[in-house]
Amino acid sequence: MTGFPFGISFDGFIPVRDAVRLAQQAEALGACSFWVAEHLGFRESIVTSTAIALGTKQGTVFPTALSPYLRHPMPTAMALSSLAELVPGRCGVAVGVGNPMFLRESGLEVEKPVKAIRDYVAALRSLMSGEATQQEGLTFNLKGARISFIPERLPPVYLAPMGPQMLKLSGAVADGLVLSAGLSLDFIRHSIGIAAEGATSNCKNPVAIKKTAYVYFIVGGEGVDQRTKIRQKLAFLFRNENLRENIKASGLPIDHDAIIAAVAKRDMDGALKLVPDEAAEAFAIVGSAADCRKQVRRYLDAGLDEIILSLVGTPEDKARSLAILGEI
Repeated sequence: MTGFPFGISFDGFIPVRDAVRLAQQAEALGACSFWVAEHLGFRESIVTSTAIALGTKQGTVFPTALSPYLRHPMPTAMALSSLAELVPGRCGVAVGVGNPMFLRESGLEVEKPVKAIRDYVAALRSLMSGEATQQEGLTFNLKGARISFIPERLPPVYLAPMGPQMLKLSGAVADGLVLSAGLSLDFIRHSIGIAAEGATSNCKNPVAIKKTAYVYFIVGGEGVDQRTKIRQKLAFLFRNENLRENIKASGLPIDHDAIIAAVAKRDMDGALKLVPDEAAEAFAIVGSAADCRKQVRRYLDAGLDEIILSLVGTPEDKARSLAILGEI
């Protein structure tokens, strides 16, 4: 068993059955939660979450980050309530804008994101509570819609915030927040501080808000190979325009616009070349077991209640990282 609170994230890149097996292995090491990303074009998050929930015994599953621009709140609330009924107390949800570039590829434009998220969270909670919901949201319109069953325990609603306004909103309306992968420690502290401001200004106790973050993780193996695999993940992640301030604040020589352009052309080798070697240590947990133990402590000291590990590399790399995880 590991000596720190952790969850495991899934990016939809591996088959669902493989994700379930990975979740089972992680749960045996003490994983508290499983976070299933909704990357457009990859495995669907609620289907995968359901499979993981049925294949494990205790961990909480979180479809993440469900976007108001993509999903109407009614079918989303129906799916979440069904999952919460199936595995009582083991289902949550994270709501977020989604990747603007991939949304545009599906014909969707991000407009007024703070209002869109605020409206969506209110609608989900109302619907999952079984209330007849009258609400004209930015991305939907509900005229008395209601769900005819209420799960034993309502899923907690987290936000996946990027940017100061969304961080403040997470403190104001959410049960918790899950920060993006690829953030520096300083930016995690900065983000948690802004969320706390949002909570305080809305008469909420910031301590009561659960604070988590995805962190790329690879342990053991050869150093250059480790860093290259972390850089590959960062190259794909940094296609997100919302990570601009985090990248800029790191002080590393990273051409963010060039990375976005390369990923848009699916030129992943070109994007990789734009991510320097030092970025691996700046934005992820990498190294030996002893190195990773120190880095885990730094992330917890930065204010996180739980670290959501995103295992990086081949199936063999992930198996090795899990095996060594028990020593950390």
